[in-house]
Amino acid sequence: MNKPINDSEEFVYQVCHKSFLSLWSYANPRGKNSKELCDILIVCEPDIIIISVKDIKLTDSGNIEVDWQRWLRKAIEGSVDQIYGAEKRIKLTSHVIRSDGSQGLPFPSSDVQRVHRVAVALGGDDKVPIQFGNFGKGFVHVFDRVSFETILRELDTTTDFVQYLIEKEDLYASGKQTVFDGYEEDLLGYYIHNGRSYPDNFDVIVVGNNIWNEIIKKPEYKAKKEADRDSYIWDRLLENISKDVLNNNLEFGPDLNQSELALRAMAREPRFARRILGKFFKDFMNLAAQRRIESRTLTLPESNIAYVFLAKPHGEDRQYRVSELGGRCFVVRGLQQNCKTVIGIGTEQYEPSKGSSFDIFYLHQETWTAEDQKQLQYVQKEFGWFASPQQKAVHEDEYPINSR
Repeated sequence: MNKPINDSEEFVYQVCHKSFLSLWSYANPRGKNSKELCDILIVCEPDIIIISVKDIKLTDSGNIEVDWQRWLRKAIEGSVDQIYGAEKRIKLTSHVIRSDGSQGLPFPSSDVQRVHRVAVALGGDDKVPIQFGNFGKGFVHVFDRVSFETILRELDTTTDFVQYLIEKEDLYASGKQTVFDGYEEDLLGYYIHNGRSYPDNFDVIVVGNNIWNEIIKKPEYKAKKEADRDSYIWDRLLENISKDVLNNNLEFGPDLNQSELALRAMAREPRFARRILGKFFKDFMNLAAQRRIESRTLTLPESNIAYVFLAKPHGEDRQYRVSELGGRCFVVRGLQQNCKTVIGIGTEQYEPSKGSSFDIFYLHQETWTAEDQKQLQYVQKEFGWFASPQQKAVHEDEYPINSR
């Protein structure tokens, strides 16, 4: 039987749950013989993030070197062993097994999966130099409480967080010397300041001890944080639909696999894209509430995904709503030939005294045939779905320029 989540694991899980959402986050998943696999597991194809948490209090024996080595052995080496063991087990397993023994999402196939190893070492009180790197079976990222909270607060989507881990691994694999005068969050600040990468034209990189504090003081950074408020509309939408999927409330929607494919694509949108999506969805729902429109579509060139939003009056049959949502997705696939994936989200027009339900539709079609084109033209003529679409391009700066 699995042990209950302790305070340190609860801390990490809450941070991860907020960043990676409930459908992809697992606390204390099971491994071989129902033993704990790791403390936290994030699975969002193709990425698997294995997280081990150790809360070891730093002792005071009077010999600081001995105390440091003892803490490092228990807090970091213990996590590394658990992470390597979990990775080995995952390669032999088809699905996540939740802490209650139920089956979770399937693991990505071995030919596409990317494993990221994260150790969170608590209890060092910022007194012990944190060690990270390849401990023999792959690179392990090691964070303390402050750095882990800071990084996941800043990079709070799967795509943004994973990209940072990859860039950091590539930096150390390149053989460049890194001189630390600061902390992990300063390395993060260096990464952000350099356009979310590390420079490749230097042999030595010096990480100062005040980079992060300087970054967060900049007016561009503050303007970004203000603009990102709209992005969390997308997070709330994702979480609401995820709960419906987990609770089997998508009565007439696609099966779990299709729903997860749609939600996974939505969850892999980075924070900046979520800002655009959240703002667009808010505007759409306002117009739908005024009965000015019923449907709208948005295409993001970076991901080559088209989104279709549909809001129908309360009381309309959900089967018809899902059918219309699927039909509109098909039309958009034909109109946007660069987008082989179309995701549809259906709901009710907003009314203050009434709740709402969600339906989700996933369409991925590699080729578009002459027969498909004939069907598209028939649907447009018969139902009027996007028969005369009006297109509008919108520009958005990730770091808005403060007009003052």
